[in-house]
Amino acid sequence: METFPWWSEDQKKLAKEIKAFTEEVLPRDVEARWKREFPWDIFKKVAEKGYTGVAVPKEYGGMGLGATGACIVVEAMCRMPGSGRTQVGNMIGGLRQIIEFGSEEQKKRFLPRIAKGELGAVVITEPVAGTDAAAIEMTAKRNGDAYILNGKKRFIVAAGVANRYFVYARTSNNPDDVAKYRHLSAFVVERGAPGFSVEKINEIIGFENIQNGVLDFDDVSVPLADRIGEEGDGWKIMTAGLNFERTLICAMTLGWQTELLKNAVPYAQRRVQFSKPTIDIPANQAKIADLIIRLRLSRIATYYTAYLWDLGWDITLESNSTKVFCAESAQKSSLEAIQVMGGDGVTPFYTPQAFMQVAKVEHIAGGTMEACRQVIFKSGLRIMAEDLTMPRRVIHKDLGVPVPAAGPVEKQSNISEEKVLALLAEDYRINPGLYMSRGDLSEHFTDSAALDNVLIALEEKSLAKVYRTKKGIELAKATYEGLKKAHPKEYYRWFPEWVDGDRKF
Repeated sequence: METFPWWSEDQKKLAKEIKAFTEEVLPRDVEARWKREFPWDIFKKVAEKGYTGVAVPKEYGGMGLGATGACIVVEAMCRMPGSGRTQVGNMIGGLRQIIEFGSEEQKKRFLPRIAKGELGAVVITEPVAGTDAAAIEMTAKRNGDAYILNGKKRFIVAAGVANRYFVYARTSNNPDDVAKYRHLSAFVVERGAPGFSVEKINEIIGFENIQNGVLDFDDVSVPLADRIGEEGDGWKIMTAGLNFERTLICAMTLGWQTELLKNAVPYAQRRVQFSKPTIDIPANQAKIADLIIRLRLSRIATYYTAYLWDLGWDITLESNSTKVFCAESAQKSSLEAIQVMGGDGVTPFYTPQAFMQVAKVEHIAGGTMEACRQVIFKSGLRIMAEDLTMPRRVIHKDLGVPVPAAGPVEKQSNISEEKVLALLAEDYRINPGLYMSRGDLSEHFTDSAALDNVLIALEEKSLAKVYRTKKGIELAKATYEGLKKAHPKEYYRWFPEWVDGDRKF
């Protein structure tokens, strides 16, 4: 495993150790998948080595190596499709949520258990609430010093085998709470709680020996002491947890992509067709090059995201962007590795077909590609707002064409219909197909308080078109009549120098 310059010596040492450990247990993982046995023995060894506590702070019995350490372990272990999932399940089963939002008593109670290898599960999805997690219907009603949970959850990794379930439930139906995303709360539910049971185990691609199922909550009493954060904090806690989960999913794909190369390259070096090894075929070389490109870029993006997390930065944009890139890269690489290997690639005697399946699962699990892109769109526009500001342009006095503007806007006083219309007319020359934003217009005046009234007056006179949202007037554009009123036709005319006079009609 290649290290990065910003890794600590402990993280570099961990990378070397976990690589050797994975090599040791790899044969058993393959055996467990063929026999469809849950790899308890491997997970026990992982716990004995302390790897289950890699991201748990030292004061709570862990290794204290943060998100970077967690990714290092996950990358190495996810050369094994099954056993790797148990490691990720343990870490996403409330680990970050408890670290960030749990009380000191809760941290002392839960984190040492995670560090010692207690298997956990995160519980969000319901029959009617998938990507739309805000629509969770499971209820949690306060009853003295406890909450009573009722409902069903599905597609839960480690259903029935986990000891600790991090559950999100609805604690309010108040429209105002729902609008502010204050209607959900988070709880830790222990295995064996009365009324808590597994309803069904699913058969899912990529889950040959890892349980995934439906959970039923029938008047399950959860102590107030097991609510994480305050009532109504569930959405905030879920979002933070999903950012961490998506980062770990990225690390999972690194293990898969590495193993795909370990299969495709040696295979092509040994497979002879047309009197030469198939690795000498240019089409296969191009595919292998793409496998390397995706893996290298995926590793950089994943560990940079983990590094930012360890620094305490908001990684919403990075974790979602990297999750989309890594999951899609793993899917593409699995298909190309299979193509390089031909018929052998689609048999279970080699692993690319297994990685193709798990890669597809991660297009859905932890947030669909579509949901992640929505987060990227919304967060990107907010976080990158300054970089996404439209460059101001003006008409060059000699060339008569739009050029970048230097310096600040020249402010005008005494806002009027004539001045606003003139600005809209000038913008027509610069951006003929676009509306002018209200913000752009207001920058031109020392006092723009009356701008809305001026725009409304121009609209009523059919000199401007106005676009409104719930926030009010957002955009404006001069109409044909407005352009005529603002300036004579010659003001708008422009021709390249190579157009002769006879063609200027």
